Amino acid sequence: MIEENIYKCTLFENMSPEDKQFWFDVKQKKFLHNIDTFYYSVKFKNDFRSMTKDESVLRLRKFFEHKYNYIREHFDTDDFYIPQLGRSLVLKPVTFSRYYTVCLSCPEYFDIFLAPVVPKAADGGESVTCECIVQIRSYMLWQFGVKDCFENSYDYVKRIAEYFRLEIDFVQENRVDYCWHTNYLRDPETFFAPDNFYKMRVDRFKNATYVTNKVGAEDYEIDYVALGRRSDKVFIRIYQKTREVIEQNYKPWFLLIWQMNGLINRYDKYVYEKAYEKRSWHYRFMARLEFYREYGTDPSMVDYVSRILSGDLAIEENDLIRLANKLTPPLNYVINIEFQTMRRHSKSYDLVSFKDHRNKGETKRIYDYLDNRKIITDYLTDKVFRLTKYDPDIEKSRREMCPFWAALRRTRCMDMKMTPETVKLVRIYNRKLSSSAMQKRFVNAAVTLGLYIRGSNADSPIQDCFEALLRMNDNDIHNARRYKTKKLRQLNADELAEVFETDQIHRFSFVDEDSGILYDYDNLFLRHSQEGGAPDDD
Repeated sequence: MIEENIYKCTLFENMSPEDKQFWFDVKQKKFLHNIDTFYYSVKFKNDFRSMTKDESVLRLRKFFEHKYNYIREHFDTDDFYIPQLGRSLVLKPVTFSRYYTVCLSCPEYFDIFLAPVVPKAADGGESVTCECIVQIRSYMLWQFGVKDCFENSYDYVKRIAEYFRLEIDFVQENRVDYCWHTNYLRDPETFFAPDNFYKMRVDRFKNATYVTNKVGAEDYEIDYVALGRRSDKVFIRIYQKTREVIEQNYKPWFLLIWQMNGLINRYDKYVYEKAYEKRSWHYRFMARLEFYREYGTDPSMVDYVSRILSGDLAIEENDLIRLANKLTPPLNYVINIEFQTMRRHSKSYDLVSFKDHRNKGETKRIYDYLDNRKIITDYLTDKVFRLTKYDPDIEKSRREMCPFWAALRRTRCMDMKMTPETVKLVRIYNRKLSSSAMQKRFVNAAVTLGLYIRGSNADSPIQDCFEALLRMNDNDIHNARRYKTKKLRQLNADELAEVFETDQIHRFSFVDEDSGILYDYDNLFLRHSQEGGAPDDD
């Protein structure tokens, strides 16, 4: 649906009905709900206290102590492989919640944290601290849904326990983040303004924390509102999700998911992709001008915009914003409302047994908890925190919920489980946008290096890239190999399984115009070795 009154601008008025539908169609007041982060704890029956004599625990400690000695001498991480897994995980030293010093990671999907030593109970008896915590990341949850993600990650936990001969006692939820992504609000600054927000909110939180950002000389936008503290039983965040994706330069796949579900349109996605590549939220105004340059119909205005984009014509920030608003439609922003719930809160839930999960054994609590998802979110969005209509004649706690909050609570609670075709589409999109942003940063870095080395110059950017490459010596190559090994472990092998552009490798040669020496792929760095470069100690 397209609201003509919202999209009024020079570009929109001159577009054909077909182009309007293609670029600006969006689902108005849309909500998208999911569990965005899921932690669960695993308790073993084995004794993990410091003075234990449990052979399985001692074997586990010795194994990882040996691994860590190797990591300290060679890399920051190492591959963790045991026959039971069938694939490698990434082992990296961590310090998580004080006791968890071992992290076995399936990059971008989940992390398994182990505590080789746990404290005694308050009475000196068996420890009540769970020896294992698993974090399932949002990328996996948005692709496969929380139940499949839990079962997949827990299968790894069971196989690791089997290898070290550990016996699992029980499994329980640890932390669950419930999120709602929405394009409902056209003017979040007014809606969440402190005076208005205070009149609507019904909760027991003492204060709200605000983060605002300047827009032009006089306007501002509310980037972040928080209720409570991160360590509380429940912590609530309301923030600009589109800005987070662009400025933190991660999770670009959200742009495609939002567009597929109608939260943003193709025009929004075009602008956000340009801003993502620049890693600049402010660049959205320039990106809107780029859109006009490509699809505008007024030749004189297209020329004017082109001069601004090329840098030939300087423009003040306020004038830039006004020009973007005049020529192009406003953007659809995605706001995220997120409830972070901790075990200290959820352990008191009186769960309803919708299904008989006794056959799930030690994981019964997880399945019962997930079956109660709708009841839990209803409770959180009513009894813990809600937004109401302002009416001075009615006590705040008895007022009706405002339309925004009522719509949020009507959102279906379902797993965002994608089809295999959609998963592949999201993966390719994620890699393509990330690689495009990385390529721009690489070229910019090479140009900057050329200015540092050769001072002010008019050389071609291609020359700058060649110079950056040819300055590499054997130490640089050695460090690059180490970095590539580390980076391969930080990225998920499944996500890199296919080449999405081309499998062609460019074999190249360079001619030194001064000496006439030809440098091919194999002897490219010969010159540096002859000039006294450090030997390759790889």
